[in-house]
Amino acid sequence: MTSWFYSLQFRLIVGFALVLAVALGSVSVYAGYAARQEVDSLRIDTDRARAFRLEETVSDFYSTNKGWAGLQSVIERAGFLSGREVLVLDEVGDVVADSRGNRGHRNRADLPKHRFSPIMFGDRRVGEVAIGSEDASQRRGGFELLGRPGPEDAVDRFLEPPLSRFAQAIHQSLLWAGLIAGAGGILLVSLVSRRTLTSVRELKSAALQLGLGDLSQRVPARGRDEIGQLGRTFNSMADGLESAERQRRHMVADVAHELRTPLSNIQGYVEAVRDGLLEPDSATLGTIHQQVVYLSGLVEDLRLLAETEAADFRLNRKPASLEEAIRRSVEAFRPRADAEGVDLVAGIEGELPLVNIDRTRIEQVVGNLLENAIRHTPSGGRVTISAKVEDAATVAVTVADTLPFVFERFYRVDPSRARATGGAGLGLTIAKQLVEAHGGALRASSAEGEGSEFRLELPLERGPD
Repeated sequence: MTSWFYSLQFRLIVGFALVLAVALGSVSVYAGYAARQEVDSLRIDTDRARAFRLEETVSDFYSTNKGWAGLQSVIERAGFLSGREVLVLDEVGDVVADSRGNRGHRNRADLPKHRFSPIMFGDRRVGEVAIGSEDASQRRGGFELLGRPGPEDAVDRFLEPPLSRFAQAIHQSLLWAGLIAGAGGILLVSLVSRRTLTSVRELKSAALQLGLGDLSQRVPARGRDEIGQLGRTFNSMADGLESAERQRRHMVADVAHELRTPLSNIQGYVEAVRDGLLEPDSATLGTIHQQVVYLSGLVEDLRLLAETEAADFRLNRKPASLEEAIRRSVEAFRPRADAEGVDLVAGIEGELPLVNIDRTRIEQVVGNLLENAIRHTPSGGRVTISAKVEDAATVAVTVADTLPFVFERFYRVDPSRARATGGAGLGLTIAKQLVEAHGGALRASSAEGEGSEFRLELPLERGPD
């Protein structure tokens, strides 16, 4: 679970959540601010339009009735319908109508905080009117009354602002907020993704160079997320490719070296026979045949090695007796050991169960180990092969000799030995490949002056009883 918090998925989730939170917060704050501003503007414009209509109503009343008699009931209805306090003063400043029904005697001196607009009849000032923005009895309990709209409002002074203006303002604020939030989100995403994209670009460049043949390419493996793991995997792959390429070049050079000597020998003998320097007798033909046999064996080893390394290599596995495979190999090499003066000893501890193996290939592995051991054990020495069940899952076969252990291709302990007896050095490599194809392992240990020990471990899969 802890590794998930370092994953690229988690980082992307956190990054997008942060971007979304910033975007939504920006839209909410800006849209809320714009809505409040527009509501205040609408309220002010609405109050002005209504105030102007009430002033016109009061002026028309005076023009029609030639006085203020009966104005109180009109003002009370107007105040009730508009929700605003309306005060009307006559030409001497006494209150003649109050929308709140306050009939007590008051004049302009009692209303110092009120702003009044004049009421004209012709050229004569006949009174004043003050219209509040809200009904004090319902809201704050105190306010400043609105005066008459200025000349700049004369065109639309009767009209209240439409609600569509509010909707349009909200739409515009949302648009601007979205654009700003989007730009901020893009900037935030670019900052969050910068490190990841830098690693991806490094991987892309290194992969391109690797594809062009530069196997020395490596990338910095930073972080514990998928990009960091990908970088480490890329470096591991590049190490493998570089190692494989190095081995391929060595193998080509070794194959050329191994082929050159016997071919040169064959060419020399054939040219000598052709020129009459040698008689084509049995000895000469035997030497040429020996070189041809060596070449044939080398080519077969190379073919088998290529086959074991192929991706489609398959084993013909079935339950078989490992003890029988060992005894067959020992009997096959006993004459060779006797001829070399080497004592070949086999020891099987207990009864070995049936194991799911390709018997032919395992016999080949055991044969390669025995051949190496016999070839490099001096006359009078001993080669011991033993087998036993290690535990419930493993059976082990051990070959002990005096050979320093090496798995490299074309390795020979004593370079002075002739190729006819020394071998090409592919046996151990082929044996290792075949054992690993069985899911096992081939290990070696060596002590100077005491010889080497090869240990073949195979998974124990019991066959039917």
